[in-house]
Amino acid sequence: MTLWSNPRVRTVLELVVLRAEDSYVVGGAVRDNLMGLDRGTDIDLAVQGDGYAVARDIADALGPGAAFVPLDRTRGTGRLVLTEGDAVTIDVSAFKGSDIVEDLTRRDFTINALAVKMRDLLQFGMTVPIDPLGGVADIKEKRIRACSNDSFRDDPIRILRAFRFSASLGFEVTSETASMIPPCVESLVNVAGERIRDEFVAVLSCGSSVTALRAMESYGVLAAVLPELRPMKGCGQNEYHHLDVWGHTLEAIERLEWIVAHRSTLFGDVTDTVTSYLFEEPVVGRPRVALLKLVILFHDSGKPRTRTSDATGRVRFFGHEKVSRDLFLDAGRRMKLSKRELEIVGGMIEGHMRPTILTDDSVSKRAVYRLCRKFDRDLPGLFLVYLSDLSASRGPARPKGERERAFERAREVLTWYMGLKKRRVPLVNGHDLMSTFGIAPGPYVGKLLRQLAELRDRDKITTREQALAAAKMLIEKDDKP
Repeated sequence: MTLWSNPRVRTVLELVVLRAEDSYVVGGAVRDNLMGLDRGTDIDLAVQGDGYAVARDIADALGPGAAFVPLDRTRGTGRLVLTEGDAVTIDVSAFKGSDIVEDLTRRDFTINALAVKMRDLLQFGMTVPIDPLGGVADIKEKRIRACSNDSFRDDPIRILRAFRFSASLGFEVTSETASMIPPCVESLVNVAGERIRDEFVAVLSCGSSVTALRAMESYGVLAAVLPELRPMKGCGQNEYHHLDVWGHTLEAIERLEWIVAHRSTLFGDVTDTVTSYLFEEPVVGRPRVALLKLVILFHDSGKPRTRTSDATGRVRFFGHEKVSRDLFLDAGRRMKLSKRELEIVGGMIEGHMRPTILTDDSVSKRAVYRLCRKFDRDLPGLFLVYLSDLSASRGPARPKGERERAFERAREVLTWYMGLKKRRVPLVNGHDLMSTFGIAPGPYVGKLLRQLAELRDRDKITTREQALAAAKMLIEKDDKP
């Protein structure tokens, strides 16, 4: 069922027409229909009159299953959210200008400056759109063109949006539009962090975003929104790398995108685990795959500050992981990322060197287990970051076959650890420990349970009796002076 044949959506559109005769579907929904895409559940409407009041009144009329979200009362913009079943978001805005044509000419890009009259849509479906600026031709030619010379001055966030559309649609920003970007880049510092976050994460959520990132860097956009990354360019590395820090970072993102695209071949039996991890959304609309690209963008950002060279000329970056984490946290807070996102990304940045044990000649099962336990839910993400990082490090000192060995070990460890998690049922619980050994409730009980879980996962204990005996030994050891 298409969005337009959805009975709930048609009811809303019919109610809009009753309240605003001169009303239109505009923007992305029209563009996507022309491209044969059925992407998502967001609709933009433009009406003659007060869009805020229209959205509010319809929400009231529909009652349960519909919610009104105030967006901008001054500009006459309100949001209607249909909450039953798959959520549908409908934004209703007053004309930007005297009529629909003037409204369209004030929009961001010609591919979005398209409209279909609501009454025609209800009667005939998506018809030939109103297209005052040649947006249909631009869609056919796969180009992104600003609606006016003042487009970026009117709203600098459109600069990021241009690259978002480029990455998501595979379109190219025209040279004329691109030339308008540099004079407006500095204005991005005045844009709210939430708006920067939403557009930037949308770029990173695309299957192929590295081309857009390279273009953003060349036009000074990345330096404006993420100044923490600027010193990475031109910062030389050691013999394990073939590129400077910034070049390595972009190649690592490119390698991540390649790994994600080829995950079924690379990860075998744990492909489903990796896939579900990548597209899970800790915050709605912000998938983990985008967060992994943030990890990679910042994983070496601390290297310029920690770079040292000894008497032999050997270059090192002691402690760069923690400096990189702190630089990310500054940027993440500025972009208003959630506390959970800050923890996920910051934790992986700080720990991105930990999986190097996978390529050691000999590594204890205990060390591997502790790595797995520490990162647990984010273990697939940590391994993806590490493998991307390693794949983008091709200096002359890099041991032959290291990359292949790392992929093999990562697959083996993920298979082993995910198997453990599926069959993990505690042999004893906190109540067992407290009643058997007379321990008071508190953090010590949790410590004992973690120690017993580790012993079990290492096959040191397999029964309840063995677990209680091991707990007794741990308690006696802790009591020794």
